[in-house]
Amino acid sequence: MNKTYYALLVSILLLPVFTSGQQQNGSVFEKRITISEKNQTINIILDQISWQAGVYFSYNASILDSNKKYSIEASGKSLFTVLSKLFPADEYKLIEIENQVIISKVNDNKPVAEINNDTIPVKYFFLSGRITESKKNTPVKYASVSLLNKPIGTITNSEGNFLLKIHPDFIRDTVIISNMGYAQKLIPAYTLLDEDEFVLEPISIRIKEVKIVATTPEILLENIRKNILKNYSNESKLMTAFYRETVKQDKSYINVSEAVIEVLKAPYLNDTRSDVVRVLKGRRSPDVKPFQWLNFKLQGGPFTITKLDVVKTLESFINEETQNLYSYQIKRVIWFQQHPVYILEFEPIEGFNENGFIGEIYVHRETFAIVHTNFRHSKSALKNATNVLIKKKPKGVKVKPVYTNYEVNYMKYRDKWHLSNVKASVKFKVRSRNDRLNTEYHSVSDMLITNIIDTDLKKFERKEAFTQRDIFVETINSYDPGFWENYNIIKPEEELQNAFKTKLFQN
Repeated sequence: MNKTYYALLVSILLLPVFTSGQQQNGSVFEKRITISEKNQTINIILDQISWQAGVYFSYNASILDSNKKYSIEASGKSLFTVLSKLFPADEYKLIEIENQVIISKVNDNKPVAEINNDTIPVKYFFLSGRITESKKNTPVKYASVSLLNKPIGTITNSEGNFLLKIHPDFIRDTVIISNMGYAQKLIPAYTLLDEDEFVLEPISIRIKEVKIVATTPEILLENIRKNILKNYSNESKLMTAFYRETVKQDKSYINVSEAVIEVLKAPYLNDTRSDVVRVLKGRRSPDVKPFQWLNFKLQGGPFTITKLDVVKTLESFINEETQNLYSYQIKRVIWFQQHPVYILEFEPIEGFNENGFIGEIYVHRETFAIVHTNFRHSKSALKNATNVLIKKKPKGVKVKPVYTNYEVNYMKYRDKWHLSNVKASVKFKVRSRNDRLNTEYHSVSDMLITNIIDTDLKKFERKEAFTQRDIFVETINSYDPGFWENYNIIKPEEELQNAFKTKLFQN
């Protein structure tokens, strides 16, 4: 039997302890202005823009006709959009240096003699917005927002908000917004500079149209395993990722820790190599509320959450050896990235209590790739999970897990599916009659892959690698201004932002 308690579950360390940044700015091109000028010279128009946006313009006078008259109308549009109307991309290029914009011809190597382009620090575009559903006008949670045909992206938070940071070279690329059960939306990246709300349309297909009766769960599972090498990479990948841990005691946050990490992703069909993690930079919040009676700590952190890649680990509900311990049902079909996707539901058979999960797998109907799965412990399995989840607890204190939930998503890049984002949520009841203690702890761990590159690396240095024994919050420091730089992150929801009196998580 495939025993993967240690790989799937967030370990907890309970100790008897009594205890009592600001995001850097994006590009100046993001600034929005309103302008209405008719038959004016370019100097007058640029002066008006300069006054509104607080930027300065530099250019060689020979490239612009100072006598030519221009007209421009824009209301609440980005500086990039306004300048693009005046200076088309096929003729001109715009370079940003702090609060200065240099205008030059496309074929000019050096727009201004004293500026060396190679020394100009790149200012990324910070594209933000909110995604909602058209029928109910409700936020679309955990929707993917990424560059088309590039492994660069982010996801929305529980309020539908997102923040995507991209290199200026990609501002004219296409952004794809997608989520399970919705028609995907493709829009130019620069559109996100001018718009704040993006609406997704629900889409569905009739089950009878895809002839679900033509297959069975057993055939579907067999095809999943048989096509792993075809659907997933058998080469090492170096992934940049954002990782966040939050812990609540009852309704109050007691800790938030987050980091940019690198994941050295091992080939999918290599049983001898596991994924390896190292932390590039991390920060933790000051305690929002003093710990009461217990110090709640997550063990394993970003190392543990990578083991939720159920395709790599061949979790029990996918593994051929343990498949007979589950009952399966092909429930329905939804639309995903222009293709129908089977939803395969599963639950443990009666009497399977050791490590049974209840959940569903989304299977691409044409390629048999797993594109999404969500699962949780069955009630009987949850009772048996206590000794594995709880690594240490004070004498006289009763601790038991009452809820687990895991979500795993994959994205397609270069004809292969790759791990995209993972979410693990675990709740514990903690009681002590002697101390009159009755509280609930809720931990949520999120990992978002923000970039993928090919690599020849086989391992990280031993001192760099994050292990299952490490406690994430104890390995990172406090924050500094402009901490995240141009790294993509999951934008915190309002509740999380309001939990802190400092501006640590404000963008």
